[in-house]
Amino acid sequence: MLKILAINVLYYPLVGGGAEITIRNLYEGLAEEGFIVNVLTFHDKGRCEECINGVRVFREKIPNLYLPLFINRKKPNIFVRRLWHLLDVYNPVSGNLVESYIDRLKPNIIISHNISGFSPSIWEVAFNKGIPIIQVLHDLYLLCPTNMFRNNTVCSKQCRKCYLLRLPHRKLSNKLTAVVGISNFILNKFLLNGYFNKVPIKKVIHNSRRIERVRNSVGQHRNRNKWVSLGYIGNIAPNKGIEVLLKAYLKAKAEYTELLIAGAGEESYLKYLKEKYSNKRIKWLGWVNPKSFFNKVDFTIVPSIWYEALGMVIVESFAYGVPVIASNIGGIPEMVVEGKNGLLFDPGNEEDLAEKLELAVGGVEYWRKRREVISKSGRKFLDYKKWITKWKELILECI
Repeated sequence: MLKILAINVLYYPLVGGGAEITIRNLYEGLAEEGFIVNVLTFHDKGRCEECINGVRVFREKIPNLYLPLFINRKKPNIFVRRLWHLLDVYNPVSGNLVESYIDRLKPNIIISHNISGFSPSIWEVAFNKGIPIIQVLHDLYLLCPTNMFRNNTVCSKQCRKCYLLRLPHRKLSNKLTAVVGISNFILNKFLLNGYFNKVPIKKVIHNSRRIERVRNSVGQHRNRNKWVSLGYIGNIAPNKGIEVLLKAYLKAKAEYTELLIAGAGEESYLKYLKEKYSNKRIKWLGWVNPKSFFNKVDFTIVPSIWYEALGMVIVESFAYGVPVIASNIGGIPEMVVEGKNGLLFDPGNEEDLAEKLELAVGGVEYWRKRREVISKSGRKFLDYKKWITKWKELILECI
């Protein structure tokens, strides 16, 4: 049986975002297919080992100043964060750690995901050990420590500072066996910036999800010809464009509508939003079960103002037959087809979003009749077995 050593900064139940959900789905699926899957990850405690649904998980204390997960604790000050990123340019301690696990577990292949805390030193170690290694691109961290989003503004290109900080990443990226982008957008973004030029295998494998399809019950609690529910679900943070949505919603001329906002965020930011955009038609739900949420809304709004690599909330929405109104940015246009399963608007443009909200609400009956069409449009992202098969084929190609 082939042995995989998977590397990611976090692993379930420590979840920083959608990447960790995808990573768990991937490795539990590969374990079910007969692979021996070991995951090396970080936490802020001592060394421990556990087995989760057939996946052996090794947790090590991160060899840096802190674990980049700020749930229920204060974010470090800017000087500490800058030092953290300097240490992460090339961390030999992480390289030695990965080398010790290679010697101990003797994997046939390594698959690295979000390597913050590990640094590109692990690519060099795998290369020197003669172990094939695949790098999966979930975001733009390898280009920029802030994912090309700074001061609530998306970066049009890599700045000089980030270019210098990422010189080791660019150089060592050529020691990989394969690179996988979760969207065409993200793979091309790196290739255009000089990464992975000499890597022999370059592929796009869109993420998938295990989502149970359930009947949508929108409108059962009200007169469907009159009321329309708009919804946002996910992390409530500036880069997700939540404030653009709130401004647009209050500007839109759309009677008999409500805006449901589900998710969590920093307490101070949530307080600011609730006070500034106080309105009885805006309802803050906190964390909710996705099934419950998508069964309440007529439209899902994805107003991101940064480069979303793919956006799995869109996939979830499609699974329930709910159309998506989303920013035309990053990998989102690879999913949302104008007029077929949703609408696109200029990222950060509240006027354009307000117009699209009015258009959607005015044509709500058209969209309600397209639930099955919308659901079918998302099937390529929901074919979990095919997704696992693509990964099996890639692994065998690399070994």
